[in-house]
Amino acid sequence: MGAKTFCPICEEEVPVEAFKEVYVSPYNNEEYKRYECPNCEVHWWEPLKIIPEFYESEVFEAYIAFHEGLRELPEWCKPFFQFFLNHIKGKLLDIGCGDGVFLKYAKESGFEVWGIDFDKNSVEVAKKSLGVDTIFAMSLEEFYAYAKKNDLKFDVITFFEVLEHQDKPKEFLTMVKELLKDGGYIAGSVPNRDRLFHEMEWKYFHVDFPPHHFLRFSKSSLEKTLQLSGFSDVVVYELDFPFREIFPYIEKKLFGNRLDSLKVKLKAWIVGSERKAKAYAAEELSKVGSKGYAVRILENLRNLCFTTLCYFLHW
Repeated sequence: MGAKTFCPICEEEVPVEAFKEVYVSPYNNEEYKRYECPNCEVHWWEPLKIIPEFYESEVFEAYIAFHEGLRELPEWCKPFFQFFLNHIKGKLLDIGCGDGVFLKYAKESGFEVWGIDFDKNSVEVAKKSLGVDTIFAMSLEEFYAYAKKNDLKFDVITFFEVLEHQDKPKEFLTMVKELLKDGGYIAGSVPNRDRLFHEMEWKYFHVDFPPHHFLRFSKSSLEKTLQLSGFSDVVVYELDFPFREIFPYIEKKLFGNRLDSLKVKLKAWIVGSERKAKAYAAEELSKVGSKGYAVRILENLRNLCFTTLCYFLHW
């Protein structure tokens, strides 16, 4: 019999030669192979192994915003405050809390907030921002042992844009379930592999690849994953694409990466730091810089890209 590998969610056997794609990470030159589970429909990459220092090293410029405390509430967190039951309060644990921006809003909504993240730099930002001592630089395994020792249980556990990073997702969800109080709730988000512009995003941004993301979910595969993990009353919302974020995709379609260095120089001139410049989108600069005319130049450049694309589409 040929060698087998196993789905990290439902443990379905898949032949090792049945991978669908090969990816070589520029971060570590590791070759990864993508598999698709015929049972639960989850896609995963092997070798399946988290590299914690990947996040602190700021390989992706987005993590600069975490470490500098520059973020606003992400779009994928907002539905929690729109759809979650208003009468549910109590202890809330946010796994992968990052800089604590979601916890800030949860605290203002009346929750007793707790958070964990193995990115120590982000945790320091979160603790300083919220002024609480219930945020820890720990893995879930470490916090699970701590919670068991101290008899901690939670009314709500959240994990936004976290599940796709896991190398042991089945064990992750088991620990989450055991940390919940009876009748407790979970909430979270994952990237939708069927989302608008996903192929362009995979081509140009490389965020949805290992060793950053190891799992890819569709709406149905996420539902199956949660149900197989023992959660009931599962409701999965498929969010609309925020069209104000269309400009980066148009820019990449038209120019690839050719404008990146120019944009960083212009943004650094506005914010005073090349490092911080990498963390800001052009649309955000009006909040941080005094050079308003330079911000308008960047915005007009984006608008020109959009107009050009519309022209090409028309013809």
